[in-house]
Amino acid sequence: MKKMTSLLMAAILSACLLTGCGGGQGNTNTSSAPNSSTPAASDKESVSNATESSENGGGAASAEGQSQNEQNDGSSTEESSAQRDYREEDAEYEVENGVIVVNQDGHYRAMELFGGSSGDTYVETLNSLRSKLDSSIRIYSVIAPLSCEFYLPANYEDYSVSQKDSIAEDINSRLDSGITPVDVVSALGQHTSEAIYCRTDHHWMPLGAYYAAKELASAAGVDFADLSTYEPVTIPGFVGTMYAFTDGDIRIKEDPEDFTYYKSSNYPNVKTDFYDTSFNYDYTGSYYKEVGDPQSNAYLTFFGGDEQIVKVRTDVKNGRKLLIVKDSYGNAVPGFLMNSFEEIYIVDMRYFNPNLVDFINQLGITDVAMTMCVFSAYGENSKSLRDSLTQNEGQTIVDGYDPEA
Repeated sequence: MKKMTSLLMAAILSACLLTGCGGGQGNTNTSSAPNSSTPAASDKESVSNATESSENGGGAASAEGQSQNEQNDGSSTEESSAQRDYREEDAEYEVENGVIVVNQDGHYRAMELFGGSSGDTYVETLNSLRSKLDSSIRIYSVIAPLSCEFYLPANYEDYSVSQKDSIAEDINSRLDSGITPVDVVSALGQHTSEAIYCRTDHHWMPLGAYYAAKELASAAGVDFADLSTYEPVTIPGFVGTMYAFTDGDIRIKEDPEDFTYYKSSNYPNVKTDFYDTSFNYDYTGSYYKEVGDPQSNAYLTFFGGDEQIVKVRTDVKNGRKLLIVKDSYGNAVPGFLMNSFEEIYIVDMRYFNPNLVDFINQLGITDVAMTMCVFSAYGENSKSLRDSLTQNEGQTIVDGYDPEA
Protein backbone atom coordinates (compact mmCIF):
# COMPACT_ATOMS: atom_id res chain seq x y z
CA MET A 1 0.00 0.00 0.00
CA LYS A 2 1.20 3.49 -0.79
CA LYS A 3 2.01 6.15 1.77
CA MET A 4 -0.85 8.60 2.02
CA THR A 5 -0.68 12.27 1.15
CA SER A 6 -0.41 14.83 3.92
CA LEU A 7 -3.88 16.14 3.06
CA LEU A 8 -5.44 12.72 3.45
CA MET A 9 -3.48 12.11 6.64
CA ALA A 10 -4.89 15.33 8.06
CA ALA A 11 -8.41 14.25 7.14
CA ILE A 12 -7.96 10.90 8.88
CA LEU A 13 -6.50 12.48 11.99
CA SER A 14 -9.45 14.88 12.10
CA ALA A 15 -11.85 11.95 11.83
CA CYS A 16 -9.95 10.10 14.56
CA LEU A 17 -10.41 13.02 16.92
CA LEU A 18 -14.15 12.68 16.44
CA THR A 19 -14.00 9.03 17.42
CA GLY A 20 -11.72 9.29 20.43
CA CYS A 21 -8.24 8.96 18.87
CA GLY A 22 -6.88 11.59 21.19
CA GLY A 23 -7.61 9.42 24.21
CA GLY A 24 -10.85 11.19 25.05
CA GLN A 25 -14.42 10.03 24.63
CA GLY A 26 -15.65 8.62 21.38
CA ASN A 27 -18.63 9.96 19.47
CA THR A 28 -21.54 8.50 21.38
CA ASN A 29 -24.56 10.32 20.01
CA THR A 30 -27.11 8.44 22.00
CA SER A 31 -29.99 10.24 20.33
CA SER A 32 -29.25 8.34 17.14
CA ALA A 33 -27.10 5.40 18.19
CA PRO A 34 -27.29 2.44 20.54
CA ASN A 35 -25.41 2.93 23.78
CA SER A 36 -21.78 1.97 23.16
CA SER A 37 -20.42 2.86 26.57
CA THR A 38 -17.67 1.24 28.61
CA PRO A 39 -18.78 1.07 32.24
CA ALA A 40 -16.98 -0.34 35.17
CA ALA A 41 -18.79 -2.98 37.18
CA SER A 42 -21.75 -1.53 39.07
CA ASP A 43 -22.19 -4.57 41.28
CA LYS A 44 -20.63 -7.98 41.82
CA GLU A 45 -22.03 -9.70 38.74
CA SER A 46 -23.38 -7.05 36.38
CA VAL A 47 -22.56 -3.70 34.85
CA SER A 48 -24.58 -0.60 34.08
CA ASN A 49 -24.29 1.93 31.27
CA ALA A 50 -21.67 4.68 31.33
CA THR A 51 -19.61 6.52 28.73
CA GLU A 52 -16.61 4.75 27.21
CA SER A 53 -13.24 6.43 26.98
CA SER A 54 -11.95 4.68 23.87
CA GLU A 55 -8.35 3.98 23.05
CA ASN A 56 -6.49 6.02 20.51
CA GLY A 57 -9.12 5.71 17.83
CA GLY A 58 -10.16 2.15 17.50
CA GLY A 59 -11.38 0.89 14.21
CA ALA A 60 -12.24 -2.68 13.36
CA ALA A 61 -14.56 -4.60 11.14
CA SER A 62 -15.23 -8.23 10.37
CA ALA A 63 -15.32 -10.29 7.22
CA GLU A 64 -18.26 -12.58 6.65
CA GLY A 65 -17.22 -15.04 3.98
CA GLN A 66 -19.49 -17.49 5.78
CA SER A 67 -22.53 -16.83 7.92
CA GLN A 68 -21.91 -15.71 11.50
CA ASN A 69 -23.45 -18.88 12.84
CA GLU A 70 -21.08 -21.06 10.83
CA GLN A 71 -18.05 -19.02 11.85
CA ASN A 72 -18.87 -18.90 15.55
CA ASP A 73 -19.97 -22.46 16.14
CA GLY A 74 -17.02 -23.29 18.36
CA SER A 75 -15.50 -25.78 15.93
CA SER A 76 -11.80 -26.48 15.93
CA THR A 77 -9.73 -23.66 14.50
CA GLU A 78 -7.92 -26.08 12.23
CA GLU A 79 -11.25 -27.09 10.70
CA SER A 80 -12.63 -23.57 10.32
CA SER A 81 -9.55 -21.64 9.21
CA ALA A 82 -9.91 -19.91 5.86
CA GLN A 83 -7.89 -17.24 4.12
CA ARG A 84 -9.28 -14.82 1.58
CA ASP A 85 -7.63 -11.67 0.29
CA TYR A 86 -10.38 -9.07 0.28
CA ARG A 87 -7.80 -6.48 -0.69
CA GLU A 88 -7.70 -8.05 -4.15
CA GLU A 89 -11.43 -7.45 -4.65
CA ASP A 90 -13.32 -4.28 -5.50
CA ALA A 91 -16.38 -3.46 -3.40
CA GLU A 92 -19.02 -0.78 -3.06
CA TYR A 93 -18.12 1.76 -0.42
CA GLU A 94 -18.92 5.17 0.99
CA VAL A 95 -16.89 7.36 3.33
CA GLU A 96 -18.83 8.96 6.17
CA ASN A 97 -17.38 10.99 9.04
CA GLY A 98 -13.91 9.67 8.21
CA VAL A 99 -15.11 6.05 8.31
CA ILE A 100 -15.37 3.82 5.25
CA VAL A 101 -18.53 1.70 5.00
CA VAL A 102 -18.07 -1.28 2.69
CA ASN A 103 -20.59 -3.74 1.27
CA GLN A 104 -18.97 -7.18 1.16
CA ASP A 105 -20.64 -10.57 1.02
CA GLY A 106 -24.06 -9.02 1.49
CA HIS A 107 -23.18 -7.27 4.74
CA TYR A 108 -22.03 -3.79 5.68
CA ARG A 109 -18.91 -3.23 7.70
CA ALA A 110 -17.47 0.05 8.90
CA MET A 111 -13.73 0.62 9.17
CA GLU A 112 -11.38 3.38 10.19
CA LEU A 113 -8.13 3.90 8.30
CA PHE A 114 -4.55 3.73 9.53
CA GLY A 115 -2.27 6.57 8.50
CA GLY A 116 0.94 5.50 10.21
CA SER A 117 3.26 7.38 12.55
CA SER A 118 6.68 6.91 14.12
CA GLY A 119 5.89 4.66 17.10
CA ASP A 120 8.81 6.33 18.89
CA THR A 121 7.21 6.62 22.34
CA TYR A 122 6.09 2.99 22.34
CA VAL A 123 9.52 1.71 21.29
CA GLU A 124 11.40 3.90 23.74
CA THR A 125 9.07 2.89 26.58
CA LEU A 126 9.41 -0.84 25.97
CA ASN A 127 13.19 -0.61 25.64
CA SER A 128 13.34 1.43 28.86
CA LEU A 129 11.18 -1.13 30.67
CA ARG A 130 13.45 -3.91 29.43
CA SER A 131 16.47 -2.15 30.92
CA LYS A 132 14.74 -1.77 34.30
CA LEU A 133 13.70 -5.41 34.72
CA ASP A 134 15.67 -8.57 35.36
CA SER A 135 16.45 -10.45 32.17
CA SER A 136 14.47 -13.45 33.44
CA ILE A 137 11.21 -11.48 33.04
CA ARG A 138 9.86 -11.97 29.53
CA ILE A 139 8.38 -9.03 27.58
CA TYR A 140 6.16 -9.38 24.51
CA SER A 141 4.81 -6.78 22.09
CA VAL A 142 1.36 -7.83 20.91
CA ILE A 143 -0.02 -5.19 18.53
CA ALA A 144 -3.40 -5.82 16.93
CA PRO A 145 -4.06 -4.33 13.48
CA LEU A 146 -7.26 -2.55 12.55
CA SER A 147 -9.63 -4.43 10.27
CA CYS A 148 -8.75 -2.25 7.29
CA GLU A 149 -5.51 -4.26 7.06
CA PHE A 150 -7.57 -7.18 5.74
CA TYR A 151 -10.89 -5.85 4.44
CA LEU A 152 -10.16 -2.58 2.68
CA PRO A 153 -11.30 -3.16 -0.93
CA ALA A 154 -8.86 -2.98 -3.83
CA ASN A 155 -10.51 0.16 -5.19
CA TYR A 156 -9.68 2.02 -1.95
CA GLU A 157 -6.40 0.40 -0.93
CA ASP A 158 -4.22 3.45 -1.58
CA TYR A 159 -5.89 5.31 1.27
CA SER A 160 -4.46 3.33 4.16
CA VAL A 161 -0.93 2.33 5.14
CA SER A 162 0.12 -1.31 5.54
CA GLN A 163 0.00 -2.06 9.25
CA LYS A 164 2.09 -5.21 8.84
CA ASP A 165 4.92 -3.23 7.26
CA SER A 166 4.57 -0.34 9.70
CA ILE A 167 4.71 -2.56 12.79
CA ALA A 168 7.69 -4.49 11.41
CA GLU A 169 9.66 -1.43 10.33
CA ASP A 170 8.67 1.26 12.83
CA ILE A 171 8.45 -0.87 15.96
CA ASN A 172 9.70 -4.45 15.81
CA SER A 173 12.99 -3.59 14.12
CA ARG A 174 13.83 -1.12 16.89
CA LEU A 175 12.86 -3.17 19.93
CA ASP A 176 15.58 -4.45 22.22
CA SER A 177 16.60 -8.05 21.55
CA GLY A 178 15.17 -8.96 24.96
CA ILE A 179 11.65 -8.11 23.78
CA THR A 180 9.66 -10.61 21.72
CA PRO A 181 7.39 -9.24 18.97
CA VAL A 182 4.27 -11.36 18.41
CA ASP A 183 3.16 -11.29 14.77
CA VAL A 184 -0.58 -10.86 15.16
CA VAL A 185 -1.06 -9.55 11.62
CA SER A 186 0.22 -12.74 9.95
CA ALA A 187 -1.79 -14.94 12.32
CA LEU A 188 -5.04 -13.11 11.59
CA GLY A 189 -4.30 -12.99 7.87
CA GLN A 190 -4.78 -16.75 7.71
CA HIS A 191 -8.37 -16.47 8.94
CA THR A 192 -9.89 -13.58 7.03
CA SER A 193 -13.00 -15.55 6.01
CA GLU A 194 -13.88 -16.04 9.67
CA ALA A 195 -15.49 -13.52 11.99
CA ILE A 196 -12.23 -12.19 13.42
CA TYR A 197 -13.39 -8.55 13.51
CA CYS A 198 -16.66 -6.88 14.36
CA ARG A 199 -18.52 -5.30 11.44
CA THR A 200 -20.41 -2.81 13.60
CA ASP A 201 -17.87 -2.08 16.35
CA HIS A 202 -14.30 -0.76 16.43
CA HIS A 203 -12.94 -3.87 18.18
CA TRP A 204 -11.96 -7.28 16.96
CA MET A 205 -14.18 -10.27 17.64
CA PRO A 206 -13.17 -12.70 20.40
CA LEU A 207 -12.21 -15.13 17.64
CA GLY A 208 -9.58 -12.68 16.42
CA ALA A 209 -8.27 -12.33 19.97
CA TYR A 210 -8.08 -16.14 20.15
CA TYR A 211 -5.62 -16.27 17.28
CA ALA A 212 -3.56 -13.49 18.86
CA ALA A 213 -3.54 -15.30 22.21
CA LYS A 214 -2.42 -18.47 20.47
CA GLU A 215 0.60 -16.66 19.03
CA LEU A 216 1.40 -15.16 22.43
CA ALA A 217 1.22 -18.56 24.14
CA SER A 218 3.52 -20.01 21.50
CA ALA A 219 6.05 -17.23 22.03
CA ALA A 220 5.84 -17.75 25.80
CA GLY A 221 6.27 -21.52 25.54
CA VAL A 222 3.14 -22.35 27.54
CA ASP A 223 0.26 -24.73 26.91
CA PHE A 224 -2.68 -23.47 24.87
CA ALA A 225 -6.17 -24.97 24.58
CA ASP A 226 -7.77 -25.38 21.15
CA LEU A 227 -10.99 -23.50 20.50
CA SER A 228 -12.87 -26.79 20.23
CA THR A 229 -12.48 -27.21 24.01
CA TYR A 230 -14.28 -23.91 24.73
CA GLU A 231 -17.97 -23.27 25.30
CA PRO A 232 -19.23 -20.68 22.77
CA VAL A 233 -21.74 -18.12 24.03
CA THR A 234 -23.49 -15.98 21.41
CA ILE A 235 -25.11 -12.57 21.88
CA PRO A 236 -27.31 -11.96 18.81
CA GLY A 237 -28.25 -8.62 17.32
CA PHE A 238 -25.07 -6.74 18.26
CA VAL A 239 -24.63 -3.19 16.89
CA GLY A 240 -21.58 -1.49 18.33
CA THR A 241 -19.70 1.78 18.24
CA MET A 242 -19.40 2.11 14.47
CA TYR A 243 -23.05 3.12 14.24
CA ALA A 244 -22.19 6.24 16.22
CA PHE A 245 -18.83 6.69 14.47
CA THR A 246 -20.67 6.90 11.13
CA ASP A 247 -23.09 9.50 12.54
CA GLY A 248 -25.89 6.96 12.69
CA ASP A 249 -25.62 5.18 9.34
CA ILE A 250 -28.88 3.24 9.20
CA ARG A 251 -27.24 0.48 7.19
CA ILE A 252 -25.07 -0.41 10.17
CA LYS A 253 -28.00 -0.36 12.58
CA GLU A 254 -30.12 -2.58 10.34
CA ASP A 255 -27.34 -5.12 9.74
CA PRO A 256 -26.52 -6.42 13.23
CA GLU A 257 -24.16 -9.29 13.89
CA ASP A 258 -23.66 -12.15 16.31
CA PHE A 259 -21.09 -11.54 19.04
CA THR A 260 -19.67 -14.88 20.19
CA TYR A 261 -17.29 -15.25 23.11
CA TYR A 262 -15.82 -18.44 24.55
CA LYS A 263 -15.51 -19.90 28.04
CA SER A 264 -12.54 -22.16 28.70
CA SER A 265 -13.05 -25.68 30.00
CA ASN A 266 -11.38 -24.78 33.30
CA TYR A 267 -13.40 -21.60 33.79
CA PRO A 268 -15.45 -23.14 36.68
CA ASN A 269 -12.15 -23.39 38.59
CA VAL A 270 -11.04 -19.83 37.82
CA LYS A 271 -11.30 -17.01 40.38
CA THR A 272 -11.35 -13.34 39.36
CA ASP A 273 -10.39 -10.55 41.76
CA PHE A 274 -11.26 -6.92 41.06
CA TYR A 275 -9.27 -3.88 42.26
CA ASP A 276 -9.51 -0.14 41.73
CA THR A 277 -6.95 1.60 39.55
CA SER A 278 -4.61 2.05 42.55
CA PHE A 279 -4.72 -1.72 43.24
CA ASN A 280 -6.97 -1.58 46.27
CA TYR A 281 -8.94 -4.83 46.49
CA ASP A 282 -12.67 -4.50 45.79
CA TYR A 283 -14.30 -7.91 45.38
CA THR A 284 -14.03 -11.38 43.86
CA GLY A 285 -16.62 -12.13 41.18
CA SER A 286 -17.36 -13.34 37.70
CA TYR A 287 -14.89 -12.72 34.87
CA TYR A 288 -17.74 -12.58 32.35
CA LYS A 289 -20.31 -9.90 33.09
CA GLU A 290 -23.95 -9.44 32.24
CA VAL A 291 -24.24 -6.06 30.54
CA GLY A 292 -27.20 -3.71 30.70
CA ASP A 293 -27.84 -3.73 26.94
CA PRO A 294 -26.00 -6.65 25.32
CA GLN A 295 -27.11 -5.60 21.83
CA SER A 296 -24.86 -2.52 22.09
CA ASN A 297 -22.53 -3.39 25.00
CA ALA A 298 -21.55 -6.96 24.15
CA TYR A 299 -17.83 -6.16 24.23
CA LEU A 300 -18.19 -5.25 27.91
CA THR A 301 -18.78 -8.92 28.66
CA PHE A 302 -15.08 -9.18 29.48
CA PHE A 303 -14.85 -8.16 33.16
CA GLY A 304 -17.09 -5.14 32.62
CA GLY A 305 -14.78 -2.38 31.38
CA ASP A 306 -11.40 -0.71 31.58
CA GLU A 307 -11.12 1.47 34.70
CA GLN A 308 -9.97 -1.23 37.10
CA ILE A 309 -7.24 -3.78 37.71
CA VAL A 310 -8.19 -7.44 37.37
CA LYS A 311 -6.41 -10.56 38.62
CA VAL A 312 -7.31 -14.02 37.35
CA ARG A 313 -6.33 -17.05 39.44
CA THR A 314 -6.44 -20.27 37.43
CA ASP A 315 -5.95 -23.95 38.27
CA VAL A 316 -2.72 -24.08 36.23
CA LYS A 317 0.36 -24.79 38.33
CA ASN A 318 3.36 -23.68 36.30
CA GLY A 319 4.59 -20.69 38.30
CA ARG A 320 4.00 -18.31 35.38
CA LYS A 321 2.39 -14.94 36.21
CA LEU A 322 1.33 -12.91 33.19
CA LEU A 323 0.75 -9.15 33.24
CA ILE A 324 -1.30 -7.84 30.32
CA VAL A 325 -0.86 -4.10 29.80
CA LYS A 326 -3.63 -3.14 27.42
CA ASP A 327 -6.16 -0.89 25.81
CA SER A 328 -9.69 -2.23 25.28
CA TYR A 329 -8.54 -4.51 22.45
CA GLY A 330 -6.68 -6.44 25.13
CA ASN A 331 -9.89 -7.19 27.03
CA ALA A 332 -10.73 -10.10 24.75
CA VAL A 333 -7.36 -11.85 25.14
CA PRO A 334 -7.01 -13.08 28.77
CA GLY A 335 -9.97 -15.46 28.57
CA PHE A 336 -7.97 -17.58 26.11
CA LEU A 337 -4.97 -17.84 28.42
CA MET A 338 -6.64 -19.35 31.46
CA ASN A 339 -5.15 -22.74 30.54
CA SER A 340 -1.71 -21.21 30.00
CA PHE A 341 -0.73 -19.17 33.07
CA GLU A 342 -1.14 -19.65 36.81
CA GLU A 343 -2.13 -16.02 37.34
CA ILE A 344 -3.05 -13.23 34.93
CA TYR A 345 -3.01 -9.56 35.93
CA ILE A 346 -4.85 -7.16 33.62
CA VAL A 347 -4.19 -3.41 33.70
CA ASP A 348 -5.23 -0.65 31.32
CA MET A 349 -2.37 1.79 30.70
CA ARG A 350 -4.86 4.68 30.56
CA TYR A 351 -6.15 4.02 34.08
CA PHE A 352 -3.18 2.57 35.95
CA ASN A 353 -1.86 4.42 39.00
CA PRO A 354 0.94 2.24 40.45
CA ASN A 355 4.46 2.32 39.10
CA LEU A 356 4.69 -0.36 36.43
CA VAL A 357 8.24 -1.46 37.29
CA ASP A 358 7.42 -1.77 41.00
CA PHE A 359 4.18 -3.59 40.17
CA ILE A 360 6.03 -6.18 38.10
CA ASN A 361 8.88 -6.70 40.54
CA GLN A 362 6.90 -6.78 43.78
CA LEU A 363 4.17 -9.10 42.51
CA GLY A 364 6.58 -11.60 41.02
CA ILE A 365 5.40 -11.18 37.44
CA THR A 366 7.22 -13.55 35.06
CA ASP A 367 5.74 -12.41 31.73
CA VAL A 368 4.62 -8.98 30.48
CA ALA A 369 2.50 -8.65 27.33
CA MET A 370 1.85 -5.21 25.84
CA THR A 371 -1.48 -5.95 24.17
CA MET A 372 -3.17 -3.15 22.22
CA CYS A 373 -4.28 -1.94 18.80
CA VAL A 374 -2.02 0.03 16.47
CA PHE A 375 -3.70 3.33 17.32
CA SER A 376 -2.58 2.96 20.93
CA ALA A 377 0.95 1.82 20.07
CA TYR A 378 1.38 4.75 17.68
CA GLY A 379 -0.68 7.41 19.43
CA GLU A 380 -1.42 9.25 22.65
CA ASN A 381 -2.00 6.14 24.73
CA SER A 382 1.67 5.24 24.42
CA LYS A 383 2.38 8.33 26.53
CA SER A 384 0.33 6.83 29.36
CA LEU A 385 2.44 3.70 29.02
CA ARG A 386 5.60 5.80 29.14
CA ASP A 387 4.42 7.67 32.24
CA SER A 388 3.70 4.40 34.07
CA LEU A 389 7.45 3.77 34.31
CA THR A 390 8.08 6.87 36.41
CA GLN A 391 4.83 7.59 38.28
CA ASN A 392 4.61 6.82 42.00
CA GLU A 393 8.06 5.27 42.17
CA GLY A 394 9.14 3.52 45.34
CA GLN A 395 5.69 2.68 46.67
CA THR A 396 5.07 -0.70 48.27
CA ILE A 397 2.62 -2.73 46.20
CA VAL A 398 0.27 -4.66 48.48
CA ASP A 399 -2.32 -7.13 47.23
CA GLY A 400 -5.31 -6.59 49.51
CA TYR A 401 -6.99 -9.84 48.55
CA ASP A 402 -7.38 -12.07 51.62
CA PRO A 403 -8.20 -15.69 50.77
CA GLU A 404 -9.35 -16.23 54.34
CA ALA A 405 -11.85 -13.33 54.31
